[in-house]
Amino acid sequence: MTGLSLRARLTLALVAAAILPIVVFAAMLFASSVIVGSPGLDDNLSRLLILAVAAGILIAVFIALALSAAVTGPLRRIAAAVDRTSAGDLSVPIDVTGDDELARVAESHNRLAAILDRRTRELGSIRVAVENAPPGGAADALAARAADEARTAFGMNDAVILLVSHVEIPTEEVVPGVARPIRAVLRAGDETLGVFVGRLPPTRSWEKADQDLLELYSSEVAVAIRNAELLARVESQNEELRELGEQKDDFFRGVSHNLQTPLARIRATAEGLLGESGDRRAGMIVEQSDRLSRMVRQLMTVTRLESGTLRPRADVLSATVRTRRAWEALAITQVPFTLDDRAAGWLAVADVDALDQVLWALLDNAVKYGGGSPIDATVSVDTDDTGRSMIHLRIADHGPGVATDDRERLFERFARGGDEGEGSGLGLYVSRELCRAMDGDLVLDATEPGGGASFSVFLPAEPPTD
Repeated sequence: MTGLSLRARLTLALVAAAILPIVVFAAMLFASSVIVGSPGLDDNLSRLLILAVAAGILIAVFIALALSAAVTGPLRRIAAAVDRTSAGDLSVPIDVTGDDELARVAESHNRLAAILDRRTRELGSIRVAVENAPPGGAADALAARAADEARTAFGMNDAVILLVSHVEIPTEEVVPGVARPIRAVLRAGDETLGVFVGRLPPTRSWEKADQDLLELYSSEVAVAIRNAELLARVESQNEELRELGEQKDDFFRGVSHNLQTPLARIRATAEGLLGESGDRRAGMIVEQSDRLSRMVRQLMTVTRLESGTLRPRADVLSATVRTRRAWEALAITQVPFTLDDRAAGWLAVADVDALDQVLWALLDNAVKYGGGSPIDATVSVDTDDTGRSMIHLRIADHGPGVATDDRERLFERFARGGDEGEGSGLGLYVSRELCRAMDGDLVLDATEPGGGASFSVFLPAEPPTD
Protein backbone atom coordinates (compact mmCIF):
# COMPACT_ATOMS: atom_id res chain seq x y z
CA MET A 1 0.00 0.00 0.00
CA THR A 2 2.85 2.39 0.73
CA GLY A 3 3.95 2.19 -2.92
CA LEU A 4 0.56 3.36 -4.20
CA SER A 5 -0.27 6.98 -4.91
CA LEU A 6 -2.58 8.96 -2.68
CA ARG A 7 -5.32 8.86 -5.30
CA ALA A 8 -5.12 5.03 -5.60
CA ARG A 9 -5.17 4.55 -1.84
CA LEU A 10 -8.08 6.93 -1.47
CA THR A 11 -10.03 5.13 -4.23
CA LEU A 12 -9.46 1.72 -2.65
CA ALA A 13 -10.54 3.03 0.71
CA LEU A 14 -13.75 4.50 -0.67
CA VAL A 15 -14.55 1.31 -2.64
CA ALA A 16 -13.95 -0.77 0.45
CA ALA A 17 -16.15 1.51 2.52
CA ALA A 18 -18.94 1.31 -0.07
CA ILE A 19 -19.08 -2.48 -0.65
CA LEU A 20 -18.28 -3.55 2.88
CA PRO A 21 -21.93 -3.20 4.13
CA ILE A 22 -23.24 -5.32 1.19
CA VAL A 23 -20.64 -8.02 1.80
CA VAL A 24 -21.46 -8.04 5.51
CA PHE A 25 -25.19 -8.27 4.70
CA ALA A 26 -24.65 -11.23 2.34
CA ALA A 27 -22.50 -12.96 4.91
CA MET A 28 -25.18 -12.49 7.56
CA LEU A 29 -27.85 -14.01 5.29
CA PHE A 30 -25.68 -16.98 4.54
CA ALA A 31 -24.88 -17.43 8.21
CA SER A 32 -28.52 -17.23 9.23
CA SER A 33 -29.48 -19.92 6.69
CA VAL A 34 -26.85 -22.20 8.09
CA ILE A 35 -27.97 -21.62 11.65
CA VAL A 36 -31.67 -22.39 10.97
CA GLY A 37 -30.77 -25.48 8.96
CA SER A 38 -32.03 -24.21 5.64
CA PRO A 39 -30.45 -26.04 2.67
CA GLY A 40 -29.41 -22.68 1.10
CA LEU A 41 -30.63 -19.41 -0.14
CA ASP A 42 -33.27 -19.16 -2.79
CA ASP A 43 -31.76 -19.04 -6.28
CA ASN A 44 -33.50 -15.82 -7.12
CA LEU A 45 -32.36 -14.27 -3.90
CA SER A 46 -28.81 -15.45 -4.51
CA ARG A 47 -28.74 -13.96 -7.99
CA LEU A 48 -30.24 -10.78 -6.71
CA LEU A 49 -27.65 -10.61 -3.97
CA ILE A 50 -24.77 -11.19 -6.41
CA LEU A 51 -26.17 -8.55 -8.72
CA ALA A 52 -26.46 -6.09 -5.83
CA VAL A 53 -22.88 -6.75 -4.80
CA ALA A 54 -21.60 -6.24 -8.38
CA ALA A 55 -23.67 -3.07 -8.84
CA GLY A 56 -22.48 -1.79 -5.48
CA ILE A 57 -18.88 -2.40 -6.46
CA LEU A 58 -19.28 -0.53 -9.77
CA ILE A 59 -21.12 2.36 -8.18
CA ALA A 60 -18.57 2.50 -5.39
CA VAL A 61 -15.69 2.58 -7.89
CA PHE A 62 -17.23 5.46 -9.86
CA ILE A 63 -18.08 7.40 -6.72
CA ALA A 64 -14.60 6.74 -5.28
CA LEU A 65 -12.92 7.94 -8.45
CA ALA A 66 -15.00 11.10 -8.47
CA LEU A 67 -14.38 11.80 -4.79
CA SER A 68 -10.64 11.09 -5.06
CA ALA A 69 -10.41 13.40 -8.09
CA ALA A 70 -12.25 16.10 -6.17
CA VAL A 71 -9.84 15.71 -3.24
CA THR A 72 -6.55 15.18 -5.07
CA GLY A 73 -7.21 17.84 -7.75
CA PRO A 74 -6.76 20.76 -5.33
CA LEU A 75 -3.81 18.96 -3.78
CA ARG A 76 -2.16 18.69 -7.18
CA ARG A 77 -2.77 22.38 -7.82
CA ILE A 78 -1.30 23.20 -4.42
CA ALA A 79 1.77 21.04 -5.15
CA ALA A 80 2.24 22.67 -8.57
CA ALA A 81 1.95 26.13 -7.00
CA VAL A 82 4.55 25.23 -4.35
CA ASP A 83 6.89 24.03 -7.12
CA ARG A 84 6.42 27.32 -9.00
CA THR A 85 7.03 29.26 -5.81
CA SER A 86 10.25 27.37 -5.10
CA ALA A 87 11.34 28.19 -8.68
CA GLY A 88 10.65 31.90 -8.09
CA ASP A 89 7.33 32.21 -9.94
CA LEU A 90 4.87 33.94 -7.61
CA SER A 91 2.48 35.23 -10.27
CA VAL A 92 -0.11 32.36 -10.34
CA PRO A 93 -2.24 31.90 -7.18
CA ILE A 94 -4.00 28.68 -6.16
CA ASP A 95 -7.66 28.72 -7.14
CA VAL A 96 -9.48 26.54 -4.58
CA THR A 97 -12.99 27.62 -3.55
CA GLY A 98 -14.86 26.60 -0.48
CA ASP A 99 -14.48 26.78 3.26
CA ASP A 100 -12.73 23.50 3.94
CA GLU A 101 -9.17 22.72 4.97
CA LEU A 102 -7.84 22.64 1.39
CA ALA A 103 -9.29 26.08 0.69
CA ARG A 104 -7.66 27.43 3.83
CA VAL A 105 -4.31 25.86 2.84
CA ALA A 106 -4.61 27.48 -0.62
CA GLU A 107 -5.52 30.82 0.94
CA SER A 108 -2.51 30.64 3.29
CA HIS A 109 -0.22 29.81 0.38
CA ASN A 110 -1.55 32.68 -1.71
CA ARG A 111 -1.11 35.08 1.17
CA LEU A 112 2.47 33.92 1.82
CA ALA A 113 3.26 34.08 -1.90
CA ALA A 114 1.96 37.66 -2.06
CA ILE A 115 4.06 38.63 0.94
CA LEU A 116 7.12 36.95 -0.56
CA ASP A 117 6.50 38.66 -3.90
CA ARG A 118 6.20 42.03 -2.19
CA ARG A 119 9.40 41.51 -0.24
CA THR A 120 11.19 40.37 -3.38
CA ARG A 121 10.14 43.58 -5.13
CA GLU A 122 11.22 45.60 -2.10
CA LEU A 123 14.59 43.84 -2.05
CA GLY A 124 15.03 44.46 -5.78
CA SER A 125 14.20 48.14 -5.37
CA ILE A 126 16.62 48.41 -2.46
CA ARG A 127 19.37 46.67 -4.44
CA VAL A 128 18.88 49.08 -7.34
CA ALA A 129 18.89 52.03 -4.96
CA VAL A 130 22.14 50.88 -3.33
CA GLU A 131 23.82 50.19 -6.70
CA ASN A 132 22.78 53.56 -8.13
CA ALA A 133 23.83 55.52 -5.07
CA PRO A 134 26.46 58.12 -6.11
CA PRO A 135 29.92 57.58 -4.54
CA GLY A 136 30.21 61.21 -3.48
CA GLY A 137 28.06 64.17 -2.69
CA ALA A 138 26.77 65.79 0.44
CA ALA A 139 25.51 63.58 3.26
CA ASP A 140 22.18 65.45 3.39
CA ALA A 141 21.57 64.83 -0.33
CA LEU A 142 22.36 61.13 0.07
CA ALA A 143 19.99 60.88 3.04
CA ALA A 144 17.15 62.57 1.14
CA ARG A 145 17.67 60.32 -1.90
CA ALA A 146 17.79 57.18 0.26
CA ALA A 147 14.58 58.18 2.07
CA ASP A 148 12.74 58.64 -1.25
CA GLU A 149 13.99 55.26 -2.50
CA ALA A 150 12.84 53.54 0.71
CA ARG A 151 9.42 55.21 0.60
CA THR A 152 8.88 53.84 -2.92
CA ALA A 153 10.31 50.40 -2.16
CA PHE A 154 8.34 49.78 1.04
CA GLY A 155 5.13 51.54 -0.02
CA MET A 156 5.26 54.12 2.78
CA ASN A 157 3.17 57.23 3.09
CA ASP A 158 6.22 59.27 4.00
CA ALA A 159 9.83 58.65 4.99
CA VAL A 160 12.77 60.76 6.12
CA ILE A 161 16.34 60.16 7.29
CA LEU A 162 17.47 62.42 10.13
CA LEU A 163 21.22 62.73 10.64
CA VAL A 164 20.89 63.13 14.39
CA SER A 165 21.23 60.85 17.38
CA HIS A 166 18.43 58.30 17.47
CA VAL A 167 17.80 59.06 21.16
CA GLU A 168 16.60 62.52 20.12
CA ILE A 169 13.72 60.98 18.12
CA PRO A 170 11.18 59.34 20.45
CA THR A 171 9.64 56.00 19.50
CA GLU A 172 5.95 56.29 18.60
CA GLU A 173 3.35 53.75 19.63
CA VAL A 174 1.35 51.74 17.09
CA VAL A 175 -2.34 52.78 17.12
CA PRO A 176 -4.82 50.55 15.22
CA GLY A 177 -6.47 52.31 12.29
CA VAL A 178 -3.78 55.01 12.15
CA ALA A 179 -0.71 55.17 9.91
CA ARG A 180 1.85 52.82 11.43
CA PRO A 181 5.15 54.46 12.49
CA ILE A 182 8.38 52.60 11.72
CA ARG A 183 12.02 53.42 12.37
CA ALA A 184 15.52 52.05 11.96
CA VAL A 185 18.85 53.32 13.25
CA LEU A 186 21.61 54.10 10.74
CA ARG A 187 24.78 52.41 11.98
CA ALA A 188 28.18 52.19 10.30
CA GLY A 189 30.14 49.76 12.44
CA ASP A 190 29.90 50.97 16.03
CA GLU A 191 29.03 54.53 15.02
CA THR A 192 25.45 55.80 14.85
CA LEU A 193 24.90 58.33 12.06
CA GLY A 194 21.15 58.95 12.20
CA VAL A 195 17.70 57.42 12.25
CA PHE A 196 15.19 56.44 9.56
CA VAL A 197 11.54 57.23 10.35
CA GLY A 198 8.48 56.65 8.20
CA ARG A 199 4.79 55.80 8.19
CA LEU A 200 2.90 52.93 6.59
CA PRO A 201 -0.75 52.78 5.50
CA PRO A 202 -2.98 51.39 8.29
CA THR A 203 -3.82 48.31 6.21
CA ARG A 204 -0.19 47.48 5.47
CA SER A 205 1.23 44.59 7.51
CA TRP A 206 4.70 44.94 9.00
CA GLU A 207 6.50 41.87 10.26
CA LYS A 208 9.96 41.09 11.60
CA ALA A 209 11.25 40.21 8.14
CA ASP A 210 10.18 43.65 6.90
CA GLN A 211 11.94 45.32 9.82
CA ASP A 212 15.10 43.27 9.18
CA LEU A 213 15.06 44.34 5.54
CA LEU A 214 14.64 47.99 6.50
CA GLU A 215 17.52 47.77 8.99
CA LEU A 216 19.71 46.14 6.34
CA TYR A 217 18.91 48.97 3.96
CA SER A 218 19.61 51.53 6.71
CA SER A 219 23.03 50.02 7.37
CA GLU A 220 23.89 50.29 3.65
CA VAL A 221 22.75 53.92 3.66
CA ALA A 222 24.87 54.58 6.75
CA VAL A 223 27.96 53.16 5.01
CA ALA A 224 27.28 55.32 1.94
CA ILE A 225 26.90 58.44 4.08
CA ARG A 226 30.09 57.64 6.00
CA ASN A 227 31.97 57.12 2.73
CA ALA A 228 30.62 60.41 1.40
CA GLU A 229 31.80 62.22 4.52
CA LEU A 230 35.25 60.63 4.27
CA LEU A 231 35.46 61.44 0.56
CA ALA A 232 34.51 65.05 1.22
CA ARG A 233 37.16 65.22 3.92
CA VAL A 234 39.79 63.76 1.58
CA GLU A 235 38.82 66.16 -1.20
CA SER A 236 39.09 69.06 1.22
CA GLN A 237 42.53 67.91 2.33
CA ASN A 238 43.60 67.42 -1.29
CA GLU A 239 42.45 70.94 -2.09
CA GLU A 240 44.48 72.25 0.83
CA LEU A 241 47.51 70.29 -0.37
CA ARG A 242 47.07 71.67 -3.90
CA GLU A 243 46.93 75.18 -2.51
CA LEU A 244 50.03 74.54 -0.42
CA GLY A 245 51.77 73.07 -3.47
CA GLU A 246 50.90 76.13 -5.53
CA GLN A 247 52.12 78.40 -2.75
CA LYS A 248 55.34 76.39 -2.56
CA ASP A 249 55.84 76.62 -6.33
CA ASP A 250 55.16 80.36 -6.25
CA PHE A 251 57.67 80.70 -3.42
CA PHE A 252 60.33 78.73 -5.31
CA ARG A 253 59.73 80.72 -8.48
CA GLY A 254 59.89 83.99 -6.61
CA VAL A 255 63.01 83.05 -4.68
CA SER A 256 64.74 81.66 -7.76
CA HIS A 257 63.94 84.73 -9.83
CA ASN A 258 64.95 87.17 -7.09
CA LEU A 259 68.25 85.36 -6.48
CA GLN A 260 69.39 85.41 -10.10
CA THR A 261 70.00 89.17 -10.28
CA PRO A 262 72.04 89.57 -7.05
CA LEU A 263 74.04 86.44 -7.86
CA ALA A 264 74.92 87.81 -11.29
CA ARG A 265 76.06 91.09 -9.71
CA ILE A 266 78.10 89.30 -7.06
CA ARG A 267 79.80 87.18 -9.70
CA ALA A 268 80.51 90.17 -11.94
CA THR A 269 81.97 92.13 -9.02
CA ALA A 270 84.08 89.17 -7.88
CA GLU A 271 85.39 88.66 -11.42
CA GLY A 272 86.35 92.33 -11.54
CA LEU A 273 88.21 92.08 -8.23
CA LEU A 274 89.88 88.90 -9.39
CA GLY A 275 91.07 90.59 -12.59
CA GLU A 276 92.36 93.66 -10.76
CA SER A 277 94.03 92.10 -7.73
CA GLY A 278 94.26 88.37 -8.47
CA ASP A 279 93.01 87.74 -4.93
CA ARG A 280 92.26 84.04 -4.40
CA ARG A 281 89.28 84.93 -2.24
CA ALA A 282 87.62 86.65 -5.19
CA GLY A 283 88.09 83.45 -7.20
CA MET A 284 86.33 81.49 -4.44
CA ILE A 285 83.44 83.97 -4.58
CA VAL A 286 83.14 83.44 -8.34
CA GLU A 287 83.23 79.65 -7.89
CA GLN A 288 80.61 79.59 -5.15
CA SER A 289 78.43 82.05 -7.05
CA ASP A 290 78.43 79.71 -10.01
CA ARG A 291 77.53 76.80 -7.77
CA LEU A 292 74.71 78.73 -6.13
CA SER A 293 73.44 79.79 -9.55
CA ARG A 294 73.27 76.15 -10.60
CA MET A 295 71.28 75.30 -7.47
CA VAL A 296 68.86 78.15 -8.21
CA ARG A 297 68.46 76.82 -11.75
CA GLN A 298 67.66 73.39 -10.27
CA LEU A 299 64.91 74.92 -8.15
CA MET A 300 63.48 76.70 -11.17
CA THR A 301 63.61 73.47 -13.18
CA VAL A 302 61.77 71.56 -10.43
CA THR A 303 58.91 74.06 -10.46
CA ARG A 304 58.71 73.90 -14.26
CA LEU A 305 58.72 70.08 -14.18
CA GLU A 306 55.94 69.91 -11.61
CA SER A 307 53.81 72.52 -13.38
CA GLY A 308 54.29 70.82 -16.74
CA THR A 309 55.66 73.95 -18.42
CA LEU A 310 59.08 72.50 -19.27
CA ARG A 311 59.40 72.07 -23.04
CA PRO A 312 62.95 71.09 -24.09
CA ARG A 313 64.14 72.07 -27.56
CA ALA A 314 65.41 69.45 -30.00
CA ASP A 315 68.89 70.68 -30.95
CA VAL A 316 71.48 68.54 -32.71
CA LEU A 317 74.78 68.83 -30.85
CA SER A 318 78.00 67.05 -29.96
CA ALA A 319 77.80 65.35 -26.57
CA THR A 320 81.61 65.30 -26.45
CA VAL A 321 81.92 69.05 -26.93
CA ARG A 322 79.20 69.83 -24.34
CA THR A 323 80.86 67.50 -21.80
CA ARG A 324 84.25 69.15 -22.23
CA ARG A 325 82.77 72.66 -21.92
CA ALA A 326 80.85 71.67 -18.80
CA TRP A 327 84.04 70.38 -17.18
CA GLU A 328 85.90 73.54 -18.12
CA ALA A 329 83.09 75.66 -16.68
CA LEU A 330 83.48 73.88 -13.34
CA ALA A 331 87.15 75.02 -13.30
CA ILE A 332 88.30 72.11 -11.13
CA THR A 333 92.02 71.64 -11.83
CA GLN A 334 92.97 69.39 -8.95
CA VAL A 335 90.95 66.37 -10.19
CA PRO A 336 92.20 64.37 -13.24
CA PHE A 337 89.64 64.19 -16.04
CA THR A 338 89.65 62.10 -19.23
CA LEU A 339 87.17 62.19 -22.10
CA ASP A 340 86.99 59.29 -24.60
CA ASP A 341 84.99 60.00 -27.77
CA ARG A 342 83.81 56.74 -29.43
CA ALA A 343 80.75 58.26 -31.13
CA ALA A 344 82.40 58.29 -34.58
CA GLY A 345 80.66 61.50 -35.59
CA TRP A 346 77.19 60.64 -34.19
CA LEU A 347 75.41 63.62 -32.63
CA ALA A 348 72.89 63.88 -29.81
CA VAL A 349 69.37 65.36 -30.10
CA ALA A 350 68.91 67.39 -26.93
CA ASP A 351 68.24 70.78 -25.41
CA VAL A 352 71.57 72.62 -24.90
CA ASP A 353 70.66 74.26 -21.59
CA ALA A 354 69.04 71.09 -20.20
CA LEU A 355 72.03 68.93 -21.19
CA ASP A 356 74.47 71.42 -19.63
CA GLN A 357 72.48 71.27 -16.39
CA VAL A 358 72.63 67.46 -16.42
CA LEU A 359 76.40 67.46 -17.10
CA TRP A 360 77.12 70.01 -14.36
CA ALA A 361 75.18 67.94 -11.82
CA LEU A 362 76.87 64.65 -12.77
CA LEU A 363 80.41 66.11 -12.91
CA ASP A 364 79.90 68.04 -9.65
CA ASN A 365 78.70 64.83 -7.93
CA ALA A 366 81.69 62.91 -9.30
CA VAL A 367 84.04 65.50 -7.82
CA LYS A 368 82.19 65.70 -4.51
CA TYR A 369 81.66 61.98 -3.87
CA GLY A 370 84.72 60.69 -5.75
CA GLY A 371 87.05 62.04 -3.10
CA GLY A 372 89.39 63.64 -5.63
CA SER A 373 89.78 60.42 -7.65
CA PRO A 374 90.09 60.59 -11.46
CA ILE A 375 86.89 61.09 -13.47
CA ASP A 376 86.36 59.28 -16.76
CA ALA A 377 83.80 60.29 -19.39
CA THR A 378 82.98 58.11 -22.41
CA VAL A 379 80.74 58.96 -25.37
CA SER A 380 79.56 56.07 -27.56
CA VAL A 381 76.56 54.90 -29.60
CA ASP A 382 74.17 52.17 -28.39
CA THR A 383 70.80 50.73 -29.41
CA ASP A 384 67.83 50.65 -27.04
CA ASP A 385 65.13 47.97 -26.73
CA THR A 386 63.10 49.42 -29.60
CA GLY A 387 66.06 49.50 -32.00
CA ARG A 388 66.67 53.26 -31.79
CA SER A 389 70.21 54.55 -31.93
CA MET A 390 71.12 56.39 -28.72
CA ILE A 391 74.10 58.47 -27.64
CA HIS A 392 75.50 56.85 -24.49
CA LEU A 393 77.39 59.27 -22.23
CA ARG A 394 79.01 57.57 -19.24
CA ILE A 395 80.56 59.54 -16.37
CA ALA A 396 82.39 57.52 -13.71
CA ASP A 397 84.62 58.25 -10.74
CA HIS A 398 86.92 55.97 -8.78
CA GLY A 399 85.69 56.81 -5.33
CA PRO A 400 83.92 54.59 -2.76
CA GLY A 401 80.80 54.25 -4.94
CA VAL A 402 77.12 54.28 -3.98
CA ALA A 403 76.02 52.32 -0.91
CA THR A 404 73.50 49.56 -1.53
CA ASP A 405 70.92 51.24 0.72
CA ASP A 406 71.23 54.48 -1.27
CA ARG A 407 70.79 53.04 -4.77
CA GLU A 408 66.99 52.79 -4.63
CA ARG A 409 66.40 56.34 -3.39
CA LEU A 410 69.21 58.15 -5.19
CA PHE A 411 66.94 59.71 -7.83
CA GLU A 412 64.31 60.87 -5.35
CA ARG A 413 63.85 64.53 -4.55
CA PHE A 414 66.08 65.88 -1.76
CA ALA A 415 67.98 62.57 -1.57
CA ARG A 416 71.72 62.74 -0.94
CA GLY A 417 74.13 59.85 -0.98
CA GLY A 418 76.24 58.83 1.98
CA ASP A 419 76.51 61.12 4.98
CA GLU A 420 77.23 64.28 2.99
CA GLY A 421 75.22 67.23 4.23
CA GLU A 422 75.96 69.61 1.34
CA GLY A 423 73.79 70.16 -1.70
CA SER A 424 70.06 70.41 -2.22
CA GLY A 425 69.48 66.75 -3.07
CA LEU A 426 67.82 67.81 -6.33
CA GLY A 427 70.64 67.30 -8.81
CA LEU A 428 70.04 63.68 -9.79
CA TYR A 429 66.25 64.00 -9.60
CA VAL A 430 66.27 67.03 -11.92
CA SER A 431 68.84 65.44 -14.23
CA ARG A 432 66.85 62.26 -14.75
CA GLU A 433 63.61 64.19 -15.36
CA LEU A 434 65.40 66.41 -17.87
CA CYS A 435 66.81 63.39 -19.71
CA ARG A 436 63.38 61.78 -19.86
CA ALA A 437 61.84 65.04 -21.07
CA MET A 438 64.39 64.91 -23.93
CA ASP A 439 63.19 61.37 -24.79
CA GLY A 440 66.20 59.80 -23.11
CA ASP A 441 67.10 58.54 -19.65
CA LEU A 442 69.62 58.68 -16.82
CA VAL A 443 70.53 55.49 -14.94
CA LEU A 444 72.95 54.43 -12.26
CA ASP A 445 75.25 51.74 -13.63
CA ALA A 446 75.93 48.53 -11.74
CA THR A 447 79.40 48.63 -10.21
CA GLU A 448 81.35 46.52 -7.77
CA PRO A 449 81.52 47.72 -4.14
CA GLY A 450 84.34 50.23 -3.82
CA GLY A 451 84.61 50.52 -7.60
CA GLY A 452 83.30 54.07 -7.81
CA ALA A 453 80.01 55.48 -9.07
CA SER A 454 79.03 55.40 -12.73
CA PHE A 455 76.07 57.17 -14.35
CA SER A 456 74.88 56.75 -17.95
CA VAL A 457 72.99 59.37 -19.94
CA PHE A 458 71.05 58.15 -22.98
CA LEU A 459 69.88 60.60 -25.65
CA PRO A 460 68.43 60.17 -29.15
CA ALA A 461 71.21 60.04 -31.75
CA GLU A 462 71.65 61.47 -35.24
CA PRO A 463 74.00 59.68 -37.65
CA PRO A 464 76.99 61.57 -39.03
CA THR A 465 76.50 63.46 -42.27
CA ASP A 466 78.68 62.72 -45.26
